Amino acid sequence: MQFSAAQIAPIIGGRIEGDASVLVSDFGKIEEAKPGDLAFLANPKYEAFAYSTQASILLVGEDFTPREPITPTLIRVKDPYAALAQLMQLVEAQSAPRLSGISPNAYIAEGVEIGEGVYIGAFAVIEEGAKISEGALIYPHTYIGQGVTIGANSILYPHTTLYHGVRVGARCIIHAGAVIGADGFGFAPEADGYHKIPQLGNVILEDDVEIGANTCIDRAVMGSTTIRKGVKLDNLIQIAHNCSVDEHTVMASQVGLAGSSHIGKWCKLGGQVGISGHITIGDRVEMGGQTGVLSNVPEGSVLMGSPSMPLRDAMRSFVIQPKLPDMYRRLQALEKELEELKQKQSK
Repeated sequence: MQFSAAQIAPIIGGRIEGDASVLVSDFGKIEEAKPGDLAFLANPKYEAFAYSTQASILLVGEDFTPREPITPTLIRVKDPYAALAQLMQLVEAQSAPRLSGISPNAYIAEGVEIGEGVYIGAFAVIEEGAKISEGALIYPHTYIGQGVTIGANSILYPHTTLYHGVRVGARCIIHAGAVIGADGFGFAPEADGYHKIPQLGNVILEDDVEIGANTCIDRAVMGSTTIRKGVKLDNLIQIAHNCSVDEHTVMASQVGLAGSSHIGKWCKLGGQVGISGHITIGDRVEMGGQTGVLSNVPEGSVLMGSPSMPLRDAMRSFVIQPKLPDMYRRLQALEKELEELKQKQSK
């Protein structure tokens, strides 16, 4: 498929500078793009490539001012990254395979409710009492336990596992190998060992949630572990029992939430962030990679380090840390010199 700049600009609310008839048929990174590609410039660090890129069309911000001549046709938009995402979503919708029907090799228990346009792949297992709403895609080798509900147009990729009672909203995406609703890590210590505490709750994923590959979300002891509308979780994340993640929060790979921790709206958690149990993180909090949080965090905070501290303090600490060995040696020398002075004064 080919599209001209004149066709693309109205879709993303852009303004063309250059040849509006130029055609593109693929996407490319600004530093690697070839003729016929559409690239974008969102990070100022990549501006130098704008003057050498071979892309035919370049998405740029409305306030971008070139310092050198630029070959590609420019389309100016408010947010180049968001505009690129919009275009790629349209292309994906056009090129995605049209899956439909139920494989004869799938196991579906009696009484399962299946809406119109549902796809169920080979060797999927759907237990009694489940409900699959219209347009859902259930890929091969997926397991859907008793009483699970899947909202309209949600996608479950291969080897997804949903334990009993899990509720999935509309337009959710659950990637391969994710496990939703396994038991929370609850054990009571006794003289003869650890006794398992039954995990009697469930997991709720609200609408438009995306769960990365091999991510695990544990069921609640009582009540629900809840992932609110629009949350996006990367691969290899652990959400423990009775946690809640509020609307539109995003988490990068290997984040871990201990039990009964609560994350606010529009938060951003970098890779390997660790959240202690029974604490509350306010709205719009940002945490750099490997931040370790041990106590409640007020809304709007920007944190880094382990244990966590305000970003400015963390950056100062990072500057000081490499100097600590030398500072320690100097301190030892000063202590030795001071001790020698004391000994001389005592004689």
